[in-house]
Amino acid sequence: MSDGGRPLVSIITVVRNGAAGIGRTLNSVAAQAGVLHEHLVIDGASSDGTLSILKQHRSRQLRWISEPDGGIYEAMNKAVALSRGEWLLFLGADDALADQNVLSEVLVENDLSGYDLVCGVSRFDDGRRYVSRLDWRINVFNTIHHQAAFYRRSLFDEFRYRTDIPVTADYELNYLMRRQNRIILFLDRDVSICGSRGISHTTSPFAAQYELFKARSRYINSPANCVLLSIGLANVVATRIRRLSTAPG
Repeated sequence: MSDGGRPLVSIITVVRNGAAGIGRTLNSVAAQAGVLHEHLVIDGASSDGTLSILKQHRSRQLRWISEPDGGIYEAMNKAVALSRGEWLLFLGADDALADQNVLSEVLVENDLSGYDLVCGVSRFDDGRRYVSRLDWRINVFNTIHHQAAFYRRSLFDEFRYRTDIPVTADYELNYLMRRQNRIILFLDRDVSICGSRGISHTTSPFAAQYELFKARSRYINSPANCVLLSIGLANVVATRIRRLSTAPG
């Protein structure tokens, strides 16, 4: 559990103009039972109804701020600095926790003393399921789904997300987890229900591969990184060809 009233987990949500979905997110976190938790919402000076929803929401676990920022990962870094939980979970403003027992069943009913990362399953609102893994594929693709990954807070003592990588900066920490042989627990348990129209789904997969290349550049030499980029781009092309060949009509 947690010591001295410290939350066991900090749920972090960053949002800008997310009035359409933020209510569902807030309610799903507030409904969590059996775990001392906090919900940190970092709003990037929304101009729609997001602030009204935040002001109307009644939950003693909720803390929020609203001010201009430099994007998703600058906002996440703000939240990390404010967080008090032993674990961190990043939940998007169009996402929700899968049910009211997610936090208790993942964080209380398992012995997590030896783990740095706990991964469950993300389910999308269009029916797809994303099962995270951390193997050789992380060298080319981001294989950990952010909205179903509980990171130990101490990982961020010397790490912050890069703000010069707009969409896939969370890849870097996952890549480091593999390189550093961190101990990870994978659970066959739905953690989040995610919107299928988030920013990661509207970003070009070619641009995303370049961002992964940029993240890896701190850790491997350029020739090796170029090979990994080539593999990633080839996979994007092959995937598009498969979809075209199986499309009806």
